[in-house]
Amino acid sequence: MEVEQLNNERKRQKLSVAELAIKAGLAKSTVEKILFGVVKNPRNDTMQALERALGLSEQNWTEEEKAAGVGRHPTYLSEDEINWLELRSEILRIHGEKYLSALITTLEALTNKQN
Repeated sequence: MEVEQLNNERKRQKLSVAELAIKAGLAKSTVEKILFGVVKNPRNDTMQALERALGLSEQNWTEEEKAAGVGRHPTYLSEDEINWLELRSEILRIHGEKYLSALITTLEALTNKQN
């Protein structure tokens, strides 16, 4: 499904970007970037999460995708926690495991220093 179609359906359902993000289990900033064209090629699982939140094309998903809860985050996570998970994924994708481990070690050291 095209981004424009998603945005039109969101408006038809009178959902704000924030409401759609919550229903999709995504960070508001991620949804904004997709709907407003900042991200040109959004990930398939992210698009599927938006489609699911809008009640679109779920019938086209495989049973495996449905069982996996494509694009869903546990509802008990705060928006900050969801944003952290997305940032962590991006760091891993761009820089790799060693960089992420070094970053976490640095953050832990800074946290311990403040305590």
